[in-house]
Amino acid sequence: MSMPTFYLDEGFDADSLITLSGKEAWHALGVRRLDVGDTIRLIDGKGNVTQAAVENLQGRNTAYLRVGAVTHIPPQIPNIFLATAIAKGDRQSTLLDMATQLGISGWQPLLCHRSVSKPGKNSYQRWQRICLEACKQSGSAWLPELLPAAKPEDVAQAALAEGREVLLAHPDGEVIATCSDLDKLLMVGPEGGFTDDEIKRVVAAGAKKVSLGQHILRIETAAVSLLARLRLG
Repeated sequence: MSMPTFYLDEGFDADSLITLSGKEAWHALGVRRLDVGDTIRLIDGKGNVTQAAVENLQGRNTAYLRVGAVTHIPPQIPNIFLATAIAKGDRQSTLLDMATQLGISGWQPLLCHRSVSKPGKNSYQRWQRICLEACKQSGSAWLPELLPAAKPEDVAQAALAEGREVLLAHPDGEVIATCSDLDKLLMVGPEGGFTDDEIKRVVAAGAKKVSLGQHILRIETAAVSLLARLRLG
């Protein structure tokens, strides 16, 4: 049985005594039934990983952990950011779960002309939790960055200004043959597709159109397919 993974946003230092509380403590103590002497894997979402032993408990709400040696795991190369229209309902959860497992550096919702879904009041909190659970399940030490919603051309221009290669999923694009080590932004539009004007503006900014085959894919399928080609190809 693999060691359970928990998250501490504030980080940790080797041989320090830290406090695990809130939802993570409830999961550790109330669900996993950890007790004094048990060992867990701890991440901070920024590449740092350690094993920590439960040293003391305060009811089922707080655990005091003794941190072991801390290891820093570098991010995957290339860094890949994903920008997509928001998928409907549970399909958005599927998108973020699978994309996190494949190692995205960040995700940004696109405000497209044909977008149906937009971020709600508690969307980012829910999305972060989905990404965190995917990190814990997959063993990733890096929690994806969640960026504010923006128009496609603005997202593309910002990525290009930061030196990233921008790839736009489009039926008329080229088939991806190889993946360079250049950091990337992958863009996937709504199921109605990007408008001609959106495509024109993004391509004019310097994006390259890439094909995902002859079939029309749902947002989450297209995003994960493109990401997997680059990560595993």
